[in-house]
Amino acid sequence: MVNNEQPVSPIQRLAEPRTLLSFAVALFVLYFLFSRIEFERIIEVILTARPDYIIAAAAVYFGSLPVRGERWRLLLNNIGIKAGLKDASEIFMLSWFANTLVPAKMGDIYRGYLAKKAWGVPISRCLGTVYVERIYDVLLLVILMGVSSIMVFGTEIPHAIRLSLSFGFTILVILVSVVVGFSSGKTAIARRLPARIEQIFTHFAEGLHESADRGSVFLISSYTIVIWGMETARLYFVVASLSSVHTISIGLSLIIFVALSAALVSALPITPSGLGAVEFAIVGVFVLVGVDVGVAAGIALLDRAVSYWGLVVVGAIVYVVSGRK
Repeated sequence: MVNNEQPVSPIQRLAEPRTLLSFAVALFVLYFLFSRIEFERIIEVILTARPDYIIAAAAVYFGSLPVRGERWRLLLNNIGIKAGLKDASEIFMLSWFANTLVPAKMGDIYRGYLAKKAWGVPISRCLGTVYVERIYDVLLLVILMGVSSIMVFGTEIPHAIRLSLSFGFTILVILVSVVVGFSSGKTAIARRLPARIEQIFTHFAEGLHESADRGSVFLISSYTIVIWGMETARLYFVVASLSSVHTISIGLSLIIFVALSAALVSALPITPSGLGAVEFAIVGVFVLVGVDVGVAAGIALLDRAVSYWGLVVVGAIVYVVSGRK
C-alpha cells in the first residue's frame, strides 16, 4: 500500500477555490447560452413535455448504472479483486455523484479510495481499471459518432462537427499511447522515479496491464455497447416527450450523434460533469441541423435534468445512506 494515497471527499471539495471557479465557469456558459434564447419560449417547450417519457428517460439512465457497475466489476476481477455487483455499483454511483460536484474527474480518484477501503486495493491500481474503462468508452464513442455524423451530414460534415470528431480521436490516441508506453517501458520509467512515486506508478501500471486482459474484451465491449445504447435511449425519450406537441424532425442517427457528443464533452475536466459545455453542445448541434432553438434548449434542459440534476439528487441520497464515505 502507498500511505500517501489520501481520501477525497466530494463534500469537502465543494468549498475549494478550484471547485467554486469551475461552477462559476459553468454558470457563465449557461448564462451566455440561454440569455440569447427567449426564456418564455423555453418554459413553453418544457411544460409541453410528457412526464411518462421523462420518467422513461430517467429509468433508462439510472438503469445503466448497474450495467456500468458490472463492467467495472469485470475489470476489477481482472486484477484479482472479487467484487460483488452491489458493491461495485454503489461505489461507481458515489464516484459519479462526486463528478457532479467537483471538476477534473476527481470522482475517479474517489472511486479508487472507496475501492481501497472495500477491498484493500491501492488507489493507483484501481485507477488502472478506470483508465481501461475510459478506453472502451472513447473507442466506441469515436466509432459511433463517426458513423452517425456521416448518416446525418453525408459528405458535407460541418467544420464544428469535424472538430468534435477530431477531439474524440485525439483523446483516443492519447489514451492508447499511454497504455502502449506503459507496457513497453514500465520498468525503465519506474526506475527513474522517487521511491514513493515509483510504487504508485507501478501499481497503476499493474492495474492498467491486468485489467486489459484479452479474455474479457468481448464481454466488456458488449457491456459498453449496451451502456451507450442506453445513453442514446435516454435522449430519444426526452425528444419523444416533445414530439406530440412540437414538429420535430430528428432521426435516430442524429439522436445517437448528439447523445454521444454530449457524453464526450462531459469528459472535459473544466466543469463538474461538463456542466454548461454539455448544454451548449446539445443546443448547438440541434440548431445546426435546423431544429428550433427553443425546442433545442428545452431538450437540453430536460435531458440534463435527468443526467445531471437527477444524478445530483439520487447520488446525494445514496451518499447519505451509504456506509461508504
